[in-house]
Amino acid sequence: MASGKGLGQFFQPSYWVIKREPSSWAPPRGLLQSNVDLDPSLARDRRWRSWMFLFMWASDSVNVGTMQQASSMIALGLSYREVIPCIFIGNLIVAGALTANATIGAILHVPFSIICRASFGVYGAWFPVVSRLILGLIYFGINTQILSSCVHVMLSAIWPSFRALPNHIPEHIGITTSGMIAYIVAWTIQFPFLIIPPVRMRYLFLIKSLVMTIATFVILGWSVNRAGGGGPIFSQRATLTGTEKSWAWMFCINAAMSSKTTLAASISDFSRYSRSPRDQYWQVILIPFCYTLWSIFGIIVTSASHVVYGEFIWDPTKIIARWDNRAAAFFMALAFGAGTIGTNISTNSVAVSNDAIPKYLNIRRGAILCAVLGGWACVPWNLQKSGTVLLNFLGGYAIFLAPAVSVMICDFFLVKRQKIVVPELYQPDGRYRYLNGMNWRAFVAIAISLPINLPGLMNVMNPKTIHIGGLRYAYKASWLIAFSMGFTTYYLLNLIFPAKDAMSSRQLLAEDALEEQEKAESMSYESGKISKNLSTLEQDPLDRIPGI
Repeated sequence: MASGKGLGQFFQPSYWVIKREPSSWAPPRGLLQSNVDLDPSLARDRRWRSWMFLFMWASDSVNVGTMQQASSMIALGLSYREVIPCIFIGNLIVAGALTANATIGAILHVPFSIICRASFGVYGAWFPVVSRLILGLIYFGINTQILSSCVHVMLSAIWPSFRALPNHIPEHIGITTSGMIAYIVAWTIQFPFLIIPPVRMRYLFLIKSLVMTIATFVILGWSVNRAGGGGPIFSQRATLTGTEKSWAWMFCINAAMSSKTTLAASISDFSRYSRSPRDQYWQVILIPFCYTLWSIFGIIVTSASHVVYGEFIWDPTKIIARWDNRAAAFFMALAFGAGTIGTNISTNSVAVSNDAIPKYLNIRRGAILCAVLGGWACVPWNLQKSGTVLLNFLGGYAIFLAPAVSVMICDFFLVKRQKIVVPELYQPDGRYRYLNGMNWRAFVAIAISLPINLPGLMNVMNPKTIHIGGLRYAYKASWLIAFSMGFTTYYLLNLIFPAKDAMSSRQLLAEDALEEQEKAESMSYESGKISKNLSTLEQDPLDRIPGI
């Protein structure tokens, strides 16, 4: 009986409710319940310094996707001389937005989902949070699939017969037996790393950046040595001319910006642990430098592969899979696999686990949910199979997130001028309630930024049936258009229709509010004590004698 009762409690929602911290500013009940992972970060946890962000971006930039990006841009018809500046400029622009958003987290010491409440409203914040969560789940699955490719190379290096393993999975499933085995192994290896709290991930980024740097220089050196140089790409001229070339250049800049939009939105999940806001500023230089450098390495490796294998191979793991030295292939695949895990955690897992349903999910539970939904429910091997349409949609999803990022930045620095009352970000009826919990100005700003870009998104998803004429060129600058229109519209709306109730005359952080609260309680206690003594003195002296 007791056993049955004990088992039954797991099916009760109340069993999974996370205990509210006594120091939390959030209400004990309702939709805005919080947990220790969403509460303002404690002073003892603010240990991230500038060099830790250096390792974070060094580790994030060194991955298969970065090395593929530049090569895919060259395939559009541009030369390497034109592609490299595109990557640098695109990353420099998005780094500015990312650093601004990171600074907000470093000042307020709260995560992305809480910061959104200041500009979108306590309930309206669900829009950017859920948008980021959906992307995080899908990209988590895609990166896990990339990780499984590394594991496949490793297993094939140990057991060469693994490549020829008979397939017993129907073709329409989209994956082979050996591929499924590699995927299960990859998912299992990755799982323990997902539950590492963000405050301790700086060591993971340090290790990953060192391992991936060594691995990249190894494959770079091997490629140049075998090819006897950089390969044909460096003597290849652009095949595009005139207007088409200019728009291709704009498209590449836009692609570089779009690929970082998810991190630009949720970077505060990491920057909240910064020692000082000044530790964020170096990211403006670090991001374009790191991503441009590793993109150049990707170009060299891809170019050299044409000399060695007779074809351009954009994916470094596919080059490694062709190596005859099994030990070298194993350790290189291990290094690239480790890099993929680090990227998956920093860009996807943390955002999903840190921002979803705080009443029931903390970072650890959220990571488990992300691993299950993103790793299995999204069926990532089919995502890769369906390919172009989905990937175009994911790339185009930046037209929704970019204006959301611009709204957050505009609201904090221009509209409210950094004067945010942090405790009220957790209150359902506080100053950030706006109209029924939503700030209509933020949603109007996003809505106005969409019409010019939506036709382009529909066109790239189905170019054969949807023709939009000259609007297709506007979509090649979709990130800049969405960001600038969202920013400008939100600022103008606040000039014309200011949200006076949401404004504050000063900035109040959580620790300052707690200190003021303690002082107020102390003064109240002293005042009460004095009043009690005065009341006693006013009594008849006989009344104070026991027994009288």
